[in-house]
Amino acid sequence: MTPRPLPRPVHPYKDETTPSFIWRLETANILRPGQLRTLLKRNRRPWIESLAAWTNCDPDVLELAMPQFVQPDLDPSLRWKLAGRPTRTTHTVACNRCTLARGAGRFVQIYSTHEQVICPRHRLWLGDGVTGVTDQLSIRDTPEITTAWHHHKNLITRHGRSGVRKAFHIASVINWRWYDRFHHFTAATDTYDALAAKQPRHANSHAIVAASLYPSIVNLTAAMASPHWAEIAHSRRPDLFLDRISAEITDGWHPRGASDPLRHWMTEDWLPGFRGSDTIRPSAPR
Repeated sequence: MTPRPLPRPVHPYKDETTPSFIWRLETANILRPGQLRTLLKRNRRPWIESLAAWTNCDPDVLELAMPQFVQPDLDPSLRWKLAGRPTRTTHTVACNRCTLARGAGRFVQIYSTHEQVICPRHRLWLGDGVTGVTDQLSIRDTPEITTAWHHHKNLITRHGRSGVRKAFHIASVINWRWYDRFHHFTAATDTYDALAAKQPRHANSHAIVAASLYPSIVNLTAAMASPHWAEIAHSRRPDLFLDRISAEITDGWHPRGASDPLRHWMTEDWLPGFRGSDTIRPSAPR
C-alpha cells in the first residue's frame, strides 16, 4: 500500500536527526509515540520514500536537509551540495529560538560538527552537556566564549577540518582530566563564575562547566593542530611548547609526569576514543 500525505505535513530542519523528524511528524498529527516508526519498520520500502510520501516532499529535498539518507551511489552533483555537512557522528539540540522562529517547534535534534557549540545569533551554548532545551544557557556575559568560537573556526580554515577535529578531541579530553584533578585554572574559573552568577540554576551542570572550559580547549587545540608547535611538543626539547601552555592555560604550571594527559600525548601521540571525520566529503571525480 502506497503511503499517503498526512493531514499536517512537517518540513525537515537542516541536519535534523531522523528520530527528531519522525517525533515532530507524529506530534503534529496527534499520533501515538512510535507509531510511524513501527510502520517504517514494517514496510519494506526505503524510509526516505515513506517519509517523502507522508510529508508530500521530494526525496531530494529530504536528502539535502537530512544527509543521513544519502546513498553511496548518490548523484555527484547532489553530493557536492552536501560536502562539509555533518555525518552521523555528533548530535545536539538545535537552538530553540532559531527553531521556533522557523516554525519547527521548541525541540529539534540535529547532527552537528565539532565547532557548532554556540548559536552566534542568540548567544546560547549548544555544545557539550546540552541534552535538552533547558540546558541551553546564555553566554552573552562571557564574550571570551564567542571569541574562542571565532578562533576555532579560523583554526579550521588555517589547518583543515581533519587535523583540528583530532586536536580538539584530544584537547577536550586533556582539559576535562585537568578539571577532574584541579577544578581547572583561573581563566576557566572566572568564566564559570560569570556564567553561574547570572544563571544560578545552571550551576554545577555539565553544560556550564563545558562552556567554561571551551576557551582553554580551543587554546590547547591551536597549539596541537599547528604542525610547527606539534613538532616541538613531540621533540626532545618541548620547553617552548610547555611555556606556551603554561602562559595561555595553566597559570604558569608546567604539566609533569607520565600520568599527566598532555605529557602522555606528547610522548605517545595519544588519540583516545576518536571517532573520525564529522563531515561528508565530496564525491571523487569519475
